[in-house]
Amino acid sequence: MIVKNALVWNGRKFSHKDIFVEGGVFSEKAEGSVLDARGYFLVPGFVDSHTHVVGTGFSRFSVLFSSWDEFLEKDLEGDLIVGRGWSEEPDESVLRRLDEMEKPVFLIRRCGHKALINKKAMEVLNVKERYLVENLEKIYKYVFKKNISKFYKAGEEEFLKHGVTFVQSDDLYGVGVEELLEVLKGSRIRLLEKLKPKDLKPEFFGDLNSKVHVKGVKVFMDGSLGARTALISGEYDDGTQGISLLTQEKLEELAEFCDRYALVLNVHAIGDEAVSLALDVLERHPGHRIVHAQFVKEEDLKRARNIFFSVQPHFYFEDQPLLKSVTVNALLYPFRKMFEMGISISFSSDSPVSPCDPKYIAEHALKMGFSREETFYLLTEAGAKQVGIKAGKIEKGFKADFCLYERNPLLFEDDPVAVFVEGEEVYV
Repeated sequence: MIVKNALVWNGRKFSHKDIFVEGGVFSEKAEGSVLDARGYFLVPGFVDSHTHVVGTGFSRFSVLFSSWDEFLEKDLEGDLIVGRGWSEEPDESVLRRLDEMEKPVFLIRRCGHKALINKKAMEVLNVKERYLVENLEKIYKYVFKKNISKFYKAGEEEFLKHGVTFVQSDDLYGVGVEELLEVLKGSRIRLLEKLKPKDLKPEFFGDLNSKVHVKGVKVFMDGSLGARTALISGEYDDGTQGISLLTQEKLEELAEFCDRYALVLNVHAIGDEAVSLALDVLERHPGHRIVHAQFVKEEDLKRARNIFFSVQPHFYFEDQPLLKSVTVNALLYPFRKMFEMGISISFSSDSPVSPCDPKYIAEHALKMGFSREETFYLLTEAGAKQVGIKAGKIEKGFKADFCLYERNPLLFEDDPVAVFVEGEEVYV
């Protein structure tokens, strides 16, 4: 494939250039079809270094809402109701209305770490708790059933339309590993999939094909701010400090497994105490990654130089109401400081918690003080480099994943007019 006359991004500026694709990667010469891209901007596809493709697709079939009045006013059709988006606890009148519904209702908090269910849902799940915290697997098993392929394709479509060509995802909710891997074989988007600790069989890992890389492991050190389960050194306004979901001994075991099989260990740690506990182990295992790191002790930044971080700049702005209920002696969302210190960070959406659109991430990164060029790098090459896959850059030997735009994409105002993965058009 040959793309002629495009304005090509080289990491610093745009210049007129022809690009060549051979065997799914950028090359010096190539034969085959010719695409005249005169007047278009050509950039590497975006890389989302932490997200959930199935969850993003699932949200398209869910009831999205932010207030209880909004939810109760909706026309709730179907044999069961799944909703997402609430932040404030409902009052008794809302609970009564939910229990009057004769169908199962599963309402997942915005953060994804807590869910409220009605009496009918409690019956079908055979649980006595109205709230499920951290472990929502019973809900996913009941709701997903045979819909995993539909949800994946819907999620994939959402990312591609915004120019995201490489997602680093964990999707193992409610299904078995073999079932998930079978779905992933048909992926149009580049994917690095992360499995869970209970699924650590070497035969599950490797490249399913040239686009699908099963090379990550995902673990939780703590929970979320919204559910008050993020582990902090201070306390929430109810006197709690969050919870620890993983021992350092288990984390050490997982890090050794990942080192042995050349996998990337991704440790969810939001609170500063969780980040500290993770660093105690990962200091001895460089090259792995902490996801979120919304609170970080200043002294811990000195220990983080050999660790990678996937962060979400938009969370700082979204989380402002939550910060009113937290007292902690740590740096809050110190992503700019980390970048200036030379710590490896990459940007991610954590969709469906937040929109999967890179323009949304960029909008908030610019407010944090990142330049447009820095933001674009952190939304492309940085995330691919952290997991050792040559993508996110227009250069010989890199994966030919790229997008065409009618206007300068570093303005972060438009979606692409065409998206290519390994030189093949996958979205237009």
